[in-house]
Amino acid sequence: MEDFSALTKEFTPMIHHIIRSLSIYKNKEEYFQVGLIALWESFRNFNEEYGQFSNYAYTVIKGKILNELKHHHKYEIRTEPFDSFILDIKDPFSMHEEAFAIDNILNYTEGLTLNQQRWLFTDIPGK
Repeated sequence: MEDFSALTKEFTPMIHHIIRSLSIYKNKEEYFQVGLIALWESFRNFNEEYGQFSNYAYTVIKGKILNELKHHHKYEIRTEPFDSFILDIKDPFSMHEEAFAIDNILNYTEGLTLNQQRWLFTDIPGK
């Protein structure tokens, strides 16, 4: 068989075709490198009994790229950042300030009617 640099020139379009057929649009260079490594492995492990080299190389390259896609997908799922809406962490001191403010307001609401008190407390943040 020929040397690997000539083989790389010959099979580069095939690697790009596989990347396009899998609709890979992010990290194309990385997946191209995975394809080149798979081409090297298929070059080293090829046996004439397997059939034509191009068919064998296509299968190995596509399989390695699919495995890499699967690993990247698992990584993205496991390392997805939390939304700030999910973790609504309040400052513990601000909660005490709110309670203190409500207690102070209650001291001044003795002369108000029940509806006036309700209206006053609907304007308080966090209530």
